[in-house]
Amino acid sequence: MMLDVRGLKAPQPALMIIESLGKLKTGETLEVLGDKPFVDILPKLEEAGYGVKVEEVSGFFVLRVTKTEDSKELSMEVKECDDKLEEIGEDTNVAKLLKAYPESLKILVKYGFSPLENPTMRKTLARTITLKGAKKLLGMGDERFREMMTELKALKKS
Repeated sequence: MMLDVRGLKAPQPALMIIESLGKLKTGETLEVLGDKPFVDILPKLEEAGYGVKVEEVSGFFVLRVTKTEDSKELSMEVKECDDKLEEIGEDTNVAKLLKAYPESLKILVKYGFSPLENPTMRKTLARTITLKGAKKLLGMGDERFREMMTELKALKKS
């Protein structure tokens, strides 16, 4: 299995790697192409019992992760959020917003947050990012962000 995470910002590469590892069978290898040498995730992979090798190739880094019989399932360590959401603002955590207002998913997807359509990404990525962080990750313009925020704030009134 091959995965290209070049150009992606944290935590997306780690989330994608963890999700892909869950699909591997014992003895299979995931090859990941990235801009950086994967130093943050390497200890976690080794500790979980995966065979790991990193090499630099043509200015990029290739991470090879092999699932062994001893490999344990990995997950991102994130805090569970409660249903209470006092105010919807740019510093609102996306997972907290989705939990308090499930109908906000349609609005977020409409404005380009399409990874949230995937239930796994909703459980992982959404917990690690705020609306402002997602705006930056997507390269969303200020005017479009204001439009989205207006729609999201209208949920609170209904």
